[in-house]
Amino acid sequence: MTASAPTPSINIKIGEQPVEVTMYFGRLDELAEVVGSFERLPDVDFHAPTRQAVLDICLAPRDERGRRIEGEGVNLHQLTVEDGEAVLDFVKDHLSDFFLGRLEKHLRSLQANGDRLMGVGSSLNGLAGSASETR
Repeated sequence: MTASAPTPSINIKIGEQPVEVTMYFGRLDELAEVVGSFERLPDVDFHAPTRQAVLDICLAPRDERGRRIEGEGVNLHQLTVEDGEAVLDFVKDHLSDFFLGRLEKHLRSLQANGDRLMGVGSSLNGLAGSASETR
């Protein structure tokens, strides 16, 4: 993960209404599903459907269980450019930290299990000549 974790929440305004956006795992998971991978982070800025989905995930009204409230949305025309960009930057910081952090943990796991993986690989290599033909 990054040297310092992203801020857990930001404060913006939609119209004159102050709104706090907090990054919870459920929201992060929804965002990661929309964006897909670290390589696609620029889509948050440059791909309109991704940008729209990101803003909707972050700004849509939710009930006490975190589910979006049907029929209620956010009028993005009341969101200033600065606040919209702040939300997008907030999301990219969290997604970058999440994707890179998961990759780092995966690589540490591979390194920690390197000897075991090598043993499995060498065992499988020895079986290659004895594999039966499938039809």
